[in-house]
Amino acid sequence: MDKVFILDSSKVTASLIQRHLQQAGFVCDIAFSYEDAERLIAEKKYFVGLSSLVLEGVPSGKGLDLLIKNKIPAIAVTSNLDEDVLNDISQKDIVDYVLKKSEHIDYIVRIVKRVSKNRGLKVMVVDDSRAARSWLSNILGHQGLTVLQAADGAEAAKVFYSNPDIKLVLTDYAMPKMDGLQLTAHLRTIRPMDELSIVVLSSDSKSRTAPLFLKTGANDFIHKSARIEEILCRVNSNLETLELIAESRDRANKDFLTGLWNRRYFFEHSEPLYAKYAGLGRGLSVALMDIDHFKKVNDTYGHDAGDEVLKRFATLLADYIGERGLVARFGGEEFTVVFETVSSEDLKSVLEGFRELIESVSVEFEGDVISLTVSIGATSDMGESLTGMITRADEMLYEAKARGRNRVLFAE
Repeated sequence: MDKVFILDSSKVTASLIQRHLQQAGFVCDIAFSYEDAERLIAEKKYFVGLSSLVLEGVPSGKGLDLLIKNKIPAIAVTSNLDEDVLNDISQKDIVDYVLKKSEHIDYIVRIVKRVSKNRGLKVMVVDDSRAARSWLSNILGHQGLTVLQAADGAEAAKVFYSNPDIKLVLTDYAMPKMDGLQLTAHLRTIRPMDELSIVVLSSDSKSRTAPLFLKTGANDFIHKSARIEEILCRVNSNLETLELIAESRDRANKDFLTGLWNRRYFFEHSEPLYAKYAGLGRGLSVALMDIDHFKKVNDTYGHDAGDEVLKRFATLLADYIGERGLVARFGGEEFTVVFETVSSEDLKSVLEGFRELIESVSVEFEGDVISLTVSIGATSDMGESLTGMITRADEMLYEAKARGRNRVLFAE
């Protein structure tokens, strides 16, 4: 589980922070002294740590230094933010700082969530200045991000093609070979604004520069004179926006119980595929499958058990099919898969393998062991329409059930 470390001499403050982070799903350990902190950090692993700037018996900032020394992303918690304190904090490689006030607790939760989500998240820094790249990369790295670098737009394009999962690009404007504006235009031909965030960091002070970038497809524009706090806030805001869009898209396109694609998305994805292969007369296959005697599971063990069966079945199906096809829940206990460029012979082998897999597993629920089987109907005959393919697969599914269930039938 995600573990957070909290170091504060005040039991009230530490407990308040712990309670809110636990409500957000994090496991927290607390140390009330520097010595306790050293012991806990030596024994356990933490993905982020929060430390009060002032601790009893040690110099100011020593708790933060302990976290940084042990390569734990550090968040400073302080009751004072005068210029001297800010200057001291700015010299340390920390994630962020937050005031020790109850109204700032929500921000603590937010920044801890951000560090948690940043793990494994790729961003790219593009700047022809090695010093500027290193400085920005170092700062973003403290946020838990995986940072890639490029010296100009042309190099950045190559890095992006090798790392299509990059979520945010932070680019300079004036660069040789391909400048930031050209890079922005190029990246927008590959990824839309709701999948890739492009943030421009430029020293150009012309009034038309920012609007030009925004109209070309940049998500944000920051002047290089901005404080690092502003840059980080903008970066975090852009990442959060991408996540909110992705969550909204998932709610619209995915089944809430199993996490599989829903019926609507299945047709949005499969209709273009059908049109693509219709002229060839081959290349697309469809399978419909139904969990046998599912109503009996609900009647015997209850609907909560039925939900567990559906979730386990969906996980097994998605893992088994993998990249070979798109898996969707059509409704109830019925699921469908569309395969692209899978031969009839391979399709039979794949589906028979899944039938055998389901026959070999069981679901445990509150002490009961529930055995499963599945009936499957499939076709590789493209016919006149995708709907026609689904109808033929459904007819085969109905026939499989009529013949005793736990079998796979194909429309030849």
